[in-house]
Amino acid sequence: MRAWVQGKLIAMDAAVLMWVAHRLPLGLGRGWATVRGVIHAGLGYDWLSIGTGRYPVRPMAWRALHRLAPEQPAWRRLFWLFERYIQFSRAEWEGLALPRLVDSLPPPSVPDEAAHHAGGVRRGTVHLMFHYGSLYPGVAWLSKGGIKLNWMTSDVYNRIPGLSPWIARIHNKINENLSICNNGGCVIFNNKSIREVYKKLLSGEDIVMVVDRTMATGPAIMVDLPGPCRAPLARGAWAALRATGANWTVTTCEYRQGRFHIFHERSAGQPNGPMPDLKLISRRISHEPQLWWACHVLDFVPQNYDPAIAADARGK
Repeated sequence: MRAWVQGKLIAMDAAVLMWVAHRLPLGLGRGWATVRGVIHAGLGYDWLSIGTGRYPVRPMAWRALHRLAPEQPAWRRLFWLFERYIQFSRAEWEGLALPRLVDSLPPPSVPDEAAHHAGGVRRGTVHLMFHYGSLYPGVAWLSKGGIKLNWMTSDVYNRIPGLSPWIARIHNKINENLSICNNGGCVIFNNKSIREVYKKLLSGEDIVMVVDRTMATGPAIMVDLPGPCRAPLARGAWAALRATGANWTVTTCEYRQGRFHIFHERSAGQPNGPMPDLKLISRRISHEPQLWWACHVLDFVPQNYDPAIAADARGK
């Protein structure tokens, strides 16, 4: 009975979110998404927790926030935990309302990049991002330079038995909106062959990889998060960079005081250059840890993580 009630509430919540994102004025929609996030925080609601029954996101996020800022008092981390739910709710709303938000994004950092590469062979770029802040508007901003941009993501919401189909509708609609904004780029699910990723990079297309999604099982990009926490991330991204000689960027987007703010760093463009530097993301998380709405993934990383010990354990 409880599972049935939860399923109905999830479906109703998702259906209302879809309606609001498409019909309410942007200011009212963002306000409603904020109220929705407060309700979710109070209930400890998270479709991943309910859908899988294996990932209790709220306690995982609480432990992650403690690791990111152990010196902060418990009341402040509790406030951040509430804000994490608000940010996640806003992020879902932004993804659904994305076509209406594009015009309010800042101009591209290199407006003529597409024209600059039109006359010669161009290596693709891997754009590294986190589930942080206004992720989906940040992806749309990367497209404003005119480059064909592909979006690599997970379709886990389509593969969880019994999860409300409205959750899948939300994320499929977000993927559709990104495809509309990304100059003809497509959605690549991360359970498909990596060869498609390599082919697109070698043909000069760009790919966004959200690199806080999975734990590493081999050579990985390491990120030093505040706390300090040293975590292995983005094995697939590192493999793609090494295999194709692609460039890379690191980008975050935050919505503050009625405007989107972009933080963006680009590689030096040297093939087979050094491992990407994710310090930009680490700095943003140190300022606003609650904006990392997937911070619960840090709970999968053991305390005092040592890559050599982890590799040895995997070998056994």
